[in-house]
Amino acid sequence: MARVNEDSEVTIPLKNLLSLVAGTAIAVWVYFAITERISFLEHNFAMSNEEIKEHDAWIQSFEPPTDVMQAVERVRLLEIKIKELEVRLEQK
Repeated sequence: MARVNEDSEVTIPLKNLLSLVAGTAIAVWVYFAITERISFLEHNFAMSNEEIKEHDAWIQSFEPPTDVMQAVERVRLLEIKIKELEVRLEQK
């Protein structure tokens, strides 16, 4: 069995060494690219969620102007009157 000591030598072809270095560099680059993308998506999600909460709060607290509410009520009354007139016409 071979013994490892101070005088032991390891040889590796230059082509293999460069491949290892390049592979490591690409792996690190991909890792940081994926990490950056995840951070970007998390930030966008948080901002969208905050905007949705603001819109929801606005929707919940919205009250139409009184003119609009009065107009809707008048339309409802007119619809009821039209139905009554239709029933009267059908009865004759």
